[in-house]
Amino acid sequence: MDPIHVPEESIIYPPKKRSHGTLWTLLLAAVIALLCGCLGARLGHSQPEEKVVIQKVAISGEESGGAPAVEVAKAISPTVVSITTEKMTVNHFWFGPQISGGAGSGVIISEDGYILTCAHVVSGANSIQVTTSDGTNFPASVAGSYEDGDIAVLKIEAEGLQAAIPGDSDRIQLAETVYAVGNPGGTLSGSITDGIISATSRTISIAVENGANPYGFGAGSHTVSLNVLQTNAAVSPGNSGGGLFNAKGELIGIVNAKSSGENQVGLGFAIPINTAQEIAVSLINEGSYTAPNSESNGNDAVLEITIAEVDPVAAQMNRREAGIYIQSVKEGGASDGKLEVNDRIISMNDRVVRTSKELSAFLAEYKPGDTASVSVERDGKLVSVDIVLAQRKDS
Repeated sequence: MDPIHVPEESIIYPPKKRSHGTLWTLLLAAVIALLCGCLGARLGHSQPEEKVVIQKVAISGEESGGAPAVEVAKAISPTVVSITTEKMTVNHFWFGPQISGGAGSGVIISEDGYILTCAHVVSGANSIQVTTSDGTNFPASVAGSYEDGDIAVLKIEAEGLQAAIPGDSDRIQLAETVYAVGNPGGTLSGSITDGIISATSRTISIAVENGANPYGFGAGSHTVSLNVLQTNAAVSPGNSGGGLFNAKGELIGIVNAKSSGENQVGLGFAIPINTAQEIAVSLINEGSYTAPNSESNGNDAVLEITIAEVDPVAAQMNRREAGIYIQSVKEGGASDGKLEVNDRIISMNDRVVRTSKELSAFLAEYKPGDTASVSVERDGKLVSVDIVLAQRKDS
């Protein structure tokens, strides 16, 4: 009999048995995949959210909803203090000793009570009071002062203060956002104004009083030149010594509102923090500061006199002419034998002098050893003398 041929596709084979090892491998892989998925989901939910860091600023410079500015204000406000001073002035013409008040601002630079401010804010003060942002009052002492840089450091007995975070004033860019914090007018403590950096390097001249001078009314003042930042953030005289902060909340300057011109609007100046901090560290550690170009230090020309400035109101009340009067002449000094006590200064080199600020500005144009022609009113007569200007010696 011939064999029967059956087509291959019609043959039904019994199912192959899958090994137990293969089944367990697949099961294990599934379990591992499930566990990894659950663990990944848990870790994703438990990852801490990034905290808002006020130091971060959008590259575009824009702030959404004003929130960053509000956070910056909260961070910087507690680091700025108000400063009030009392100064005893002696007027040989009338009334005898008098007490005058002043006001300014300062920035906390250490938790234990060191405060950075401008030298002209506290120059000649007999008493200084510091008021922190929470309204607490502290008596303050001058830890050090460098008048040629218009920087001073105060010390109060306190702990746990919030200190400002210094920035890098060398990296400031034109038009970046800034905030000025201070005590404008001496009555509006904690005020914050905003603006931009208008210029990263300007030179201004200001008149400062010699701290050791006992007289006042601008007596013993001299003019110094400062390299400063310029901003359009609104500042007033009471802002002097306060802080200029960038949009990260970093301190980049110490506001100097001493001289911006009576008719100039939108001009504010600040001493760069890199300069101010260098001076402050030296004042705290050494008690003094010597500028890197110390060979040019102390080269201001002076008459070696002290003066009293009499404003028109006081002059009318006491039947005197307004102007600046000589209160004392240094014995053996440049003006000894040429100027006398009670002389009223009229002009210097044919330029009329009405205020101590004008006199300081004129003197700043000369060097020690130059000769100046000074005209004064003495006993109703005009007297002119030539004086060889001396070199100012820092006290």
